[in-house]
Amino acid sequence: MFRVNPPTMRRGSQTRLFIGLTLLWFSTGCSTSPLAKQRPGIPSGIHGLNIEEDTTSESPEFLNRVEGLTHYLTSRSLELRGKPTDSLKHLEAAAKADPSQETVVVQAARRFLQKKKTDKAIEVLRLGQAANPESVTTYEWLGLAYQQANQPDEAVAAFKTALAKPHPSLISIRALSKLHAAAKRFDDAFKVLDTALTKEGREPEFWLGIADLYRDTGLAARAKMDKIKAGIITSLDKANALNPENPLTIHRLADYYKIWGENEKAIALFIQLIELNPGLLNVREQLADLYLRADKTQDASKQLEAILRERPTNERALFVLGGIKRDLDKLDEAAAHFETVLKINSKFEPAYYELAGVRLFQNKPRETLATLRKAAEQFKPNFINKFYAGLAHSSLHQYPKAIENLLEAEQLAQAAEQNRLTHFFYFQLGAAYERNRQYETANTVLKKAIEISPEYHNAMNYLGYMWADINRNLDEAAKYIIKANELAPENAAYVDSLGWLHYRQGKHKEALTELQRAAELMKDEPDSTIHEHIGDTLQQLGQADEAGAEWETSLGLLREQEKKMTTPDAYLLEQLGNVLNKLRRTDKARAAWQRSYEITPTEPLRLKLHSVKKEG
Repeated sequence: MFRVNPPTMRRGSQTRLFIGLTLLWFSTGCSTSPLAKQRPGIPSGIHGLNIEEDTTSESPEFLNRVEGLTHYLTSRSLELRGKPTDSLKHLEAAAKADPSQETVVVQAARRFLQKKKTDKAIEVLRLGQAANPESVTTYEWLGLAYQQANQPDEAVAAFKTALAKPHPSLISIRALSKLHAAAKRFDDAFKVLDTALTKEGREPEFWLGIADLYRDTGLAARAKMDKIKAGIITSLDKANALNPENPLTIHRLADYYKIWGENEKAIALFIQLIELNPGLLNVREQLADLYLRADKTQDASKQLEAILRERPTNERALFVLGGIKRDLDKLDEAAAHFETVLKINSKFEPAYYELAGVRLFQNKPRETLATLRKAAEQFKPNFINKFYAGLAHSSLHQYPKAIENLLEAEQLAQAAEQNRLTHFFYFQLGAAYERNRQYETANTVLKKAIEISPEYHNAMNYLGYMWADINRNLDEAAKYIIKANELAPENAAYVDSLGWLHYRQGKHKEALTELQRAAELMKDEPDSTIHEHIGDTLQQLGQADEAGAEWETSLGLLREQEKKMTTPDAYLLEQLGNVLNKLRRTDKARAAWQRSYEITPTEPLRLKLHSVKKEG
């Protein structure tokens, strides 16, 4: 109950007091109970006037509070009526009349900052600071205002004051640490965070925020990793202590261990999360990723399969599982997964190229090309599409088309993906040129592969054998074949190349020694070319019967290869014709060469057919 002395009051002041008290009464919900509902629109900072019974009507404090409340309510009314400018004028007046009302001061400051009127915001906040020096919120907003005004020193001072209070919020800690980090005062930034760690009794979210600040400051500093990790772990431990087994805290710590490369710790935490909630599919995805990093493909597969049981149309799980199946050489399963991805989402571009790659491994070049065409209809040309197309055309012995696609791939890579142009790429391009009998160009391209990777012995052997096979540049051939054998002395193909080089050099005994060694290395998987070469060498040594036996062996192996062909192979058919001709089975030789020529018409084959017809 208020005690007022009516005789001392003029009529005007009496009316003003009555209105003020009425407004005050309604603002407090007409009740003194702490459980009474706050009136909508009245900030929690506007509370009872707290007027002692001996407060007089002429008390400046009393009158200021009444005036402040009057302006505040007027401000709210104007705001609701769609008059924000007039509303802000009264809000400012409310803050200035009674700056002890923290909520009103902050509301006014926020509105001014939104309008970029930093000087006005700072003015009311300094009044609030003077009236309520223990208000953490006022100092924090003052710091934010100074930041907006580009006064970093003043902002730092304000945030430091807030931080020194018993219960600073994350706002001041975040702002102050980032101000120091931006100015490259990293030691000061870490001091702020270390001070924060001394505070107790916070919500878990506070400590999660501190952990993130250690991370952000660390990224800026790129130093003191041990300190950063310790700060993050301490923060998260505090969060966990306040709310044990909080999934958010466990997840955050797992993420950090993942970032730090401590995969086993991350895996253990992700497993804990799944035990708490098996339905966390995103956690299973992350766990699968970590298992793949650790080469634990079986464990990764289990997580992905669990995802697919819950959500069979999860594209990412299907895609990653398809990659695992491909790496395990389960090509049919891999293809099925990639095809399912594309049925679900025809715009999932990587799935087209993964499927095309699997089809190449399956030796299905036509299916490969069909998949690549579908991708080309929807997406811009890219390296991998043209590269795979080149390999597919090579498999079909369409070497001009293969070269065309590989050159397009090279152009695309030069424009945007230089790292794609590896030694392997130039090896494939060089091989296509060699198969198309463009030997000089093949020579240049294969040398480029070797230049990129100086110990790439596969290209060395291929280049050397190319020259030896056409009986040209034998000194050049010797250089590369010998080097390849030094790098991989037990490679049967390289030993065969060395033997064939000796044959071309007229060193038939040396040739026979190396060729027989190559055959021994391949005894479990006999090679037709090696036995053909042995037969040629034996013939030169005058051992006709032995030579015939080796050619027969070569012929048998070629026939087996022919049976397995899904599409006619021009190169194999030419080899078959060569061996048949050596065995004097002219008609069959002519038939094999004719079939080869129909697939890939070349001048050397035309000459062979012409010579056979003449003899016939």
